[in-house]
Amino acid sequence: MLPIHVAQSLSPQWPCRELQSRQLASLFAPGLSSPPTVVVHGISATCKSTIVSNVLSTIQVPHAIVRSPECITGRHLLTKILWAILDALGRRDEWERFGKGRCEHVSSLTVLLGECLASTPGKPVEKFILVLDGIDKQREAPPTLLSALARLGEVIPSLSVVLILSSTPRPLFLQATGVPHISFPPYTRKEATTIILNAGAPAVLGLAAETSSQLYPHFVSAVYDSLVGPTASSIPAFKTICEKLWPQFVSPITNGEAPPGGNEDWDFSRLLVKNRALFRRRGEAALVHHIVTEDTPPANGSLLKSSSSLAVSAPSPLPSLPYFATLVLTSAYLASHTPQRLDTIFFSKFSSSSLSARNKRAHHRRRLKVLSQAQASDQKAQDPSTPKRRGKGSRTKTRITKSILDSAFATSSATTSAPGGGPGIMGPSTILTARPFPLERLIAIYHAIDPNPPANASRLTAIADTIYAELATLRRLRLVVPAAGRASGSRMGLGSGGVNSGNTTADVGEKWCVNVSGDWIGEMAKGIGVEVGEWLAGGLD
Repeated sequence: MLPIHVAQSLSPQWPCRELQSRQLASLFAPGLSSPPTVVVHGISATCKSTIVSNVLSTIQVPHAIVRSPECITGRHLLTKILWAILDALGRRDEWERFGKGRCEHVSSLTVLLGECLASTPGKPVEKFILVLDGIDKQREAPPTLLSALARLGEVIPSLSVVLILSSTPRPLFLQATGVPHISFPPYTRKEATTIILNAGAPAVLGLAAETSSQLYPHFVSAVYDSLVGPTASSIPAFKTICEKLWPQFVSPITNGEAPPGGNEDWDFSRLLVKNRALFRRRGEAALVHHIVTEDTPPANGSLLKSSSSLAVSAPSPLPSLPYFATLVLTSAYLASHTPQRLDTIFFSKFSSSSLSARNKRAHHRRRLKVLSQAQASDQKAQDPSTPKRRGKGSRTKTRITKSILDSAFATSSATTSAPGGGPGIMGPSTILTARPFPLERLIAIYHAIDPNPPANASRLTAIADTIYAELATLRRLRLVVPAAGRASGSRMGLGSGGVNSGNTTADVGEKWCVNVSGDWIGEMAKGIGVEVGEWLAGGLD
């Protein structure tokens, strides 16, 4: 298929990007030599990733797409690149041959990819395209990461690397010359309105198709001039605003209202004057994104009935997450609020107290009872009315009592629910006492509290990559943040000998903190069958 035919086939669905489609199809067409590195750049919502993916699918070239914002470390990015290429070549079952699915450095990635592409069974791979989407937004990326990844195509003859950037690259940012650049400029006013008009006007009950086709182009232009253009919104936001405001804009026609001035029909100018407040109130509100969707008011006027039904069964004001994200966030919460020295007691399968919450609490009750009896005997021995032998000084012993443990848990790790919250784990709020935790500890706690563990975990591939991707999503939602972002060093006390027991500047990038309250975590965890109080140190009776 010629590049011009590729552009024409993609133009009906993604218009105004014919030039970029032809450039990509010319560079990566089968049977032709491709450059080792290609840079695709442009601001967000300019259809870069979509055009690249569909061009490669149309010309039927083997390719793999890796989204860098989903990788939380540089090591995670390299491992994800290896797994994506194995999936694209259909060799995922052979992951043990290629570093056992792990990659620690770019040099080892080069060796593994070279072996994978050279030893493909059947027809050898003549050309393979690796797309790194959003690579300039990679977290914890060393300054030489882009340059090293750009040279993968120079070392491996059958590999071409596409770097998708969301900003304009600086000159020679790859320390190499002659790298092709493809620019995706922002959509102009004419292009943006053309894309929206090609999708057609939203259907409105009671509005004739002829009237809609006459009014909708003027309405789209007015929305762009008043809302989209000044705010530099994207095409998806533009389309959403038009779909939300269009039924309200033509409501005088659908409601049968008479036009002013004795006219028989409504034209665009009269509708614009009638709805002049719509673009100010509803339009500006449409630009604000909400995590919790707003409920539409009842249209039948049954306000009293609906309010009474909502009072009986009011939904939770807090948003909910999917099962896997909830389990990862619960593991992060437990890792932040459980001291690491208690991991053997609460999460280890070899501990006698970790069989169930009942065994754990019974174990600690027996220990606290013994400690309280020892404290009572010490107080009796230190009573001044009790006679003592001279010449034999008694040594004062430090005993750990239940009150001491309660105070320690309340100040260091303790519990979750804020006063006045819903039913759950009671105690002071501990968002400010969340401790940083490494990723390895999060994965270990995840396997310990998983309510649906796999039957034979040894036959399954490592789940760490999936957890890392989910953790990156939770970070974008600000539910889990890096330890450096929470200034965790100021909250950490000094351990024995004056050594800081928290994180240091050397490992601050590898530690994380949870950023939510415990009442929400406890409510969501109950929905997936996990009781947070059974795993917290402060959840003891």
